[in-house]
Amino acid sequence: MAMKHSVRDLLDVVHRYHPRGIDGIEQDDIQRYKETEEYGRLVAARRRAAADERWPALLRRIEERFPDCAVMNDSFHLPTGSLDACYSFSFSLPSAANGRTLWFKISFLVPYYIVYDYRLVQFVRQPDKFRVVFGGINFFIPRSPRDPELVSNSDEERIMSVTFNESYIDFELSADELPYAEWIARDIEATFGCERMPPEVGVVLVPDVTVNLRTVGEARLYDCFFTVGQEWVPASPCEVRTPGVDVDASNLTGRFVAVIKVLAALYNILWSLMPEAQGAFFGGVTTDGVLRKEEILRVLAKTRVLMDPPKTPRGVASKRELEAAIRELEALVASWDGQGAPPAAMVAWASCFLDSWLGDADSGASSYS
Repeated sequence: MAMKHSVRDLLDVVHRYHPRGIDGIEQDDIQRYKETEEYGRLVAARRRAAADERWPALLRRIEERFPDCAVMNDSFHLPTGSLDACYSFSFSLPSAANGRTLWFKISFLVPYYIVYDYRLVQFVRQPDKFRVVFGGINFFIPRSPRDPELVSNSDEERIMSVTFNESYIDFELSADELPYAEWIARDIEATFGCERMPPEVGVVLVPDVTVNLRTVGEARLYDCFFTVGQEWVPASPCEVRTPGVDVDASNLTGRFVAVIKVLAALYNILWSLMPEAQGAFFGGVTTDGVLRKEEILRVLAKTRVLMDPPKTPRGVASKRELEAAIRELEALVASWDGQGAPPAAMVAWASCFLDSWLGDADSGASSYS
């Protein structure tokens, strides 16, 4: 059945509520966006929708018709004029029908609605990154955990592959979902005079607008007429990001341990002086397994600024110890040519500092994304 509107008609409506050419990423752009006539119309439309009694009445009828199912109203925010261009609710099927959840979105800008669920696809892949916890710091390494330069027992079965699930929006409902969805859809259509927007229309890109934090050119009709934050088009298998695995520090090569030992000492000094880092249990550092002189000098320059004077309780209490450690590391770096593995004296300095500062390092054993 043909839709009531062409794509061109729908784009005209988009431009009534979404200003063109404003990226919406920088703070100045966001403010400019909110001052446009188009945004004002969208806010007014949200508030009018919030006052429409047909919406709560629809939810009551669904709850009465399906008392064994859970209906969750996701549109309580509409009276504030923020978020979304639709009414939104989830519908959880009873356990006898697989206990799955359907998501319904009803636009109040155009006479269309959508319904979908999520399906899981399982992948088994070789990880191409890993994490090590050392000296109270998460080290994220964008290299394979099977790299013999970094991991000594790289043939360990646990790091050979990682199994993970990806969730995708699915507009094709299953046989056990259809009886529920069809009844609700008939009520939606009768209540709001709307019809279902097919995916081939909803995923059409709108080239000149932004919606929330999507950059210009990334918004789709679904984003403009329903809600932002969904991946309406599933990524191709080659685009799916493979999560990394955790590797215990005891399994690292001696060369790599030397690198992260120096980095752990360096960043423990830095973060102990940073007020914004206080209270964090773990910090995170990304490293490719190579210690670089310019990185050490950059971090040392930051510590010198933060030491004059210290602005954290630990910095104040440990000022003398930190100053001595910084001076010693500066001297070691000045005499290092920056080539190859960190010199033994620098590694010994890091070991001594960490022993006095943190005690024994802990390590984790899970996977991360």
